[in-house]
Amino acid sequence: MKTEMEALGLWPGSRPVRHPMNMISLWRYPPQPELIDPVYELPSPKYFQLHPFFIWKPEHTIMERVRNNYTLPCLYSCPNPHVVSSGVGRPRVIIGTSSQYYILASRLSCKVCKKYWFADKPQWMDMLPSRFCNILPAFLTHKKAICKTVMDELRRTGKSPNDMANQLNEALHLRYERAHLAYLSTVKNVLDGDSGIYGQQTITGALRATNTPASFGEYGDLVGWCGVTVSPHYLVDCLIQEYHRQESTLNLLLQGTFGQALRADHTRKVARKVVLASGTMSSYAVMNENWMILSWVMLQSESDKSLQPMYEGLSLRYISAGLPKANYQWVDRDCCAAFRIPNPEPREHLLWDSWKTTEAVVAAATSGHLINTCASREKYNSDIKIKLDLFHCMRRFSRECVSEHHPLHSAFCKFLSAAFSVVDQTDLQRLKQAYVFCGIVPANPTKQHIREHCRTRVPHPKELLERVESVLQRFFLECDPDGVPLFKPSMLKVWRIQRVHILRGCLSDPEVTDGILYRHGGTVQLNHVKGEAAAVPVWIPVRGTSQQEGFHFHQARWVTGTQVSTELFQAQGMIGVARWNFQRLVDLKQPGVKLPAVFDPVLIMELNKLSDMVTGQAKYPALLVSQTDTRERFGLQYVEPGCRPVPLDWAKHKSQKVPVAGEGEHQSSEPSALSERFPPDDPPEEVREEHFAQDDIFGVASLGSQTMIQPLQPTKLKDEMTPPLPFAPSPRAARTGPIKAGGLLFVLDHFRWTKPMRDSIDGLLAKYHGQKDLLTQVDAEYAALVQAASRDPNSLLHPTTKQHISRYVKHLAKITNRSSSLNTSSEKLLETQKLWHHLTEGSETVSVPVVTLPPAPVNPPSNKPQELPLTKGEVEQMVKEIVEKQQQQQPVTKRTRNCLACGQPKSRYLGDGSSIHFFYQSGDVKYFYCSTKVHQMYAAEGLTNPRMPFADFAETPFFKRELQAAKQRSAETRQVIEERRKRKSMEQHPTGRLCRFCHKPLKQGPESPHIHTGFPGVAGKYVYCPARVFSLYQTEGMTHEMIWGEFCQSSFYETERKRWAAEKGK
Repeated sequence: MKTEMEALGLWPGSRPVRHPMNMISLWRYPPQPELIDPVYELPSPKYFQLHPFFIWKPEHTIMERVRNNYTLPCLYSCPNPHVVSSGVGRPRVIIGTSSQYYILASRLSCKVCKKYWFADKPQWMDMLPSRFCNILPAFLTHKKAICKTVMDELRRTGKSPNDMANQLNEALHLRYERAHLAYLSTVKNVLDGDSGIYGQQTITGALRATNTPASFGEYGDLVGWCGVTVSPHYLVDCLIQEYHRQESTLNLLLQGTFGQALRADHTRKVARKVVLASGTMSSYAVMNENWMILSWVMLQSESDKSLQPMYEGLSLRYISAGLPKANYQWVDRDCCAAFRIPNPEPREHLLWDSWKTTEAVVAAATSGHLINTCASREKYNSDIKIKLDLFHCMRRFSRECVSEHHPLHSAFCKFLSAAFSVVDQTDLQRLKQAYVFCGIVPANPTKQHIREHCRTRVPHPKELLERVESVLQRFFLECDPDGVPLFKPSMLKVWRIQRVHILRGCLSDPEVTDGILYRHGGTVQLNHVKGEAAAVPVWIPVRGTSQQEGFHFHQARWVTGTQVSTELFQAQGMIGVARWNFQRLVDLKQPGVKLPAVFDPVLIMELNKLSDMVTGQAKYPALLVSQTDTRERFGLQYVEPGCRPVPLDWAKHKSQKVPVAGEGEHQSSEPSALSERFPPDDPPEEVREEHFAQDDIFGVASLGSQTMIQPLQPTKLKDEMTPPLPFAPSPRAARTGPIKAGGLLFVLDHFRWTKPMRDSIDGLLAKYHGQKDLLTQVDAEYAALVQAASRDPNSLLHPTTKQHISRYVKHLAKITNRSSSLNTSSEKLLETQKLWHHLTEGSETVSVPVVTLPPAPVNPPSNKPQELPLTKGEVEQMVKEIVEKQQQQQPVTKRTRNCLACGQPKSRYLGDGSSIHFFYQSGDVKYFYCSTKVHQMYAAEGLTNPRMPFADFAETPFFKRELQAAKQRSAETRQVIEERRKRKSMEQHPTGRLCRFCHKPLKQGPESPHIHTGFPGVAGKYVYCPARVFSLYQTEGMTHEMIWGEFCQSSFYETERKRWAAEKGK
């Protein structure tokens, strides 16, 4: 390093290099050690132990082009700093993603204040312009530093600090081991050449004194590799500091998100990771129709009062941006006015009359005040329409089933899902035609394809009530073969509660001008088949909070660990929310909107700012950050009314020097471990296990093998024949070629198994029946059979997986359930077929008209609204009003002194002309000329003109006498001022601290009346001030200021002691 610095002219005393900035870089890399040819000795390990280093000398000519004419500031804020180099400096180790390097920072000093500091001090770096900090490749703290690429990787991957620390330490040790291997290989190469292995023996072996290679040393040797390690605690500190630097930008980005339809939902999935003294918190997020988060707060109480400040901030955001507020909102609860449902009587649920809806029930549910007073309606938009999420409603029904493993549970959920939604028949028919074109048999669209490519609608209250009631009538008395009922007795009360929501229209889709709210997502090729007939549209509904469940799942993964500090929780949560919004903006794929491929809000903000200043336009206009702060706070910084704010100590890392093993805030935990320890309350959309809601709309029910496999006998009805239940299609089976399951192995699901495969697996299932690890043993033994038969080209045993075997076992269980009450008779089967046909194709609603919503604006509100240019008439009117206002104002005359001789103002221009004034100055003499005054003084000596101009008066002998008198008066004035200054300097002012009451020295002494003492039984020192005590007790009878001895003998002593004790107790 010293040699490199001397060659660059950067080492003290080295030869200066002319214009080094035109020929060098701030980076210096070590030479390739394998290319060095030592003749008299073996290769030295020191060449393999060199690391790159970065030169950081802002004061040197090497950075003259960056510095330009900028004056480097002083760390101690000198008014006129003069910063110069004061030594070589110090190297600092920087940890990168794959290796380590050094930063050589110079030692600086200010010639004004004579103080020293290093150029890599973080406090001084914050004072420099951004162009300096952009050059520096590291994130600096007080003693340590890490490369910026480490912070980028930590934010991008979302890894826990513990996992990231292990990855970095592994990469650093791997670099050390590879360097050691290269050193040994080079030594062996030289020794092999000396021994003649390559055909000719070299003479370098005879020139060396010894052939013993030097030891490479250990990883942590200070004289050698000098390896370092990074701790998870330090990465936590760096992440918190980085978030604190980006906090204001992240808040402004979140404040710049808007929406036309809101979705709000509570969750405690992520709130379990931060525990406060006040108890468990809950997370509350508001999402728009594009799945972007508008606001995210942490609540200590789930009441409407807690949400009022958040909705006030949302209202202020829309008002400042000049955008219309959202008129629709979907919530998970509290959608309408409160009501009370009594508990049903015992065994009342066994009578259908208790389930039926009567006119009295409809009148009671739809009469009275139906609108609730929630926070969004009070503080955000009084005309907002609040709807209940469909998924939360159906989950309340599902929870009142006896068990999810009940044979009829899946069938009930599928029928209930079909009852709540109506499909547009035109879209369904188009999807069936695409199935036929793609060769998918039978042409019965799956639940996933219907949800994506068909418009669905939650019907009006009357129709919806009839559909749901028909499903409950079909299932309310159903039991399994063992006589276990499907419903709990509490299902009746749940139905009565949800019936009120249905009758009040809380679940039905809101009617806009021409239809319901939807977003169009373009078209896709079904099953990846080319052709116009295979092109189907993608429809994205605006209703519901299903996407919130996916957000909750990802949010729980952003906050790593099982229990973290409040600062780390806030940092990881806010960074995750900002990245979520950015990714949703990318997924929109709006035409004409240019977005970066990376996410760094501070970087993009500075890039837009400089691009606007240099080129006249921002590079990414969609990510412009406004400086208008609506005072909204997110996450743990949100303060609820009546609750204490959550303490966030951002400087806590500065006092914690040694990381403690096992700290909760830097312990990592994989997502699987999180899900095992804390089972989610609201499973995300991707892993939702329920068989209904958005994932199972019109999924085909498997109601037994007879229904699915055996053909039905034709049954004639009165008017028409009821079609049978549809077969389940398999779009994957229509694809050409096998299905790839991972790696280079192709497997088959149980729908495509050959007969030998099915027979082999059936035998293995019977062999291991009743054992705990049934699927594992069957999968292992079947894999051995497949491997043994792989040499036979005619073998029909194809590979499969444990997952497909598990699905096959469930399929067998459904086939075995032939004795279910749904399939015991042909009448029951016919009734089920009629119900399914009524829910799917026999609905009153045939078409679903929609209103396509455009993407919500994402630009934050600007500081000032754009104003229209002023017209000529408006400008003339403004000028006229200004002139009239000026005319109405009374003129304010400037105050000036009057002459004592004539009484006129001393100004030359404000007098009435009866006297002439003039100011004359020459050197230190200042003279004021008044013609009336000199006429009165010298009229007896021959001066006759009382209005003599000053030029004429200056030629008379009286002028010299006036100047002499003026000089004498000036000298006397200076003498008086000097005497005053001397007297003031001779006065002795009290030194030290002064009493706040009597303003006398507080220190005890002969010139101070204060006494420093104390009271018996009262901790602490007491300073006795006679003037203060006299002012306190003058109204109680004290007549004069007492000295300490006299005060101790008085009756006021005990009173003062009690007062002092009470004041100390505070």
